[in-house]
Amino acid sequence: MTRIGGSGPRVLGLGIVLALTGGIAWAQGPPADSPAPAATPAPAGAPATGADPDVRVVPPPTADEQYDLKVRELEEKVVNLKEKIFRTKTRLLLLKERILNDVIAEAKLVVVHQNEMGASFKPEQVYYRLDGEDLKLLDNATGLLSGRDPVEIFSGNVAPGNHNLTVEMVYRGDSAVFSYMKDYLFRLRANYTFYATKGKVTTLQSIGYLKGDITYDLTTRPSIKFKVSQKSYTKDSASEPEEEGSTEGSE
Repeated sequence: MTRIGGSGPRVLGLGIVLALTGGIAWAQGPPADSPAPAATPAPAGAPATGADPDVRVVPPPTADEQYDLKVRELEEKVVNLKEKIFRTKTRLLLLKERILNDVIAEAKLVVVHQNEMGASFKPEQVYYRLDGEDLKLLDNATGLLSGRDPVEIFSGNVAPGNHNLTVEMVYRGDSAVFSYMKDYLFRLRANYTFYATKGKVTTLQSIGYLKGDITYDLTTRPSIKFKVSQKSYTKDSASEPEEEGSTEGSE
């Protein structure tokens, strides 16, 4: 056997140390085919791994919360409806103010026809003209003229100042006592001049009536008279004491 230098024992010792170290490392490391350790479950309520920690899951609203929400929605609708009603009332008030101002700036005229002839005279026709212009023509086909209730002929604004109303009434005699009256046709015609005051309502009544008394000849009694009245038309009051007057016209 050939002996190699004096360093042999130290080399041998180093090999033993390495062999021991390698064995310890192998003992500490897991075998290649050993299963991986199971993952520990996260506690309830904790965010999932990789999820945004600021994102929260909101639970659905409860029945009370849904009821409160509906109540608030209804309250908002009621408030909006009240605002619409208020705006509508405001517009109506402004419109009323404007119409009233227009009426006050002008003069309003109301023309009314009335029959007070009695049973001996049957109305057949009436014809009205204002300032030479046709106003209304009415016949008695429906019996409207036979009653004693007033019949409105005209209602509207006119220019302040003097105006002339021309009235024609046609009556036929209809007396059970005086049979000859049925042969008579009475055509009555009358004019009336009046003053329409600015800012006032002038009501003019044209009335067919019997003048005189029973001592008069019945055929001479049919006639026309007029009554005029005025009342102020203001913002504060549309009704004030009337100033009345009457004038008889002639056929």
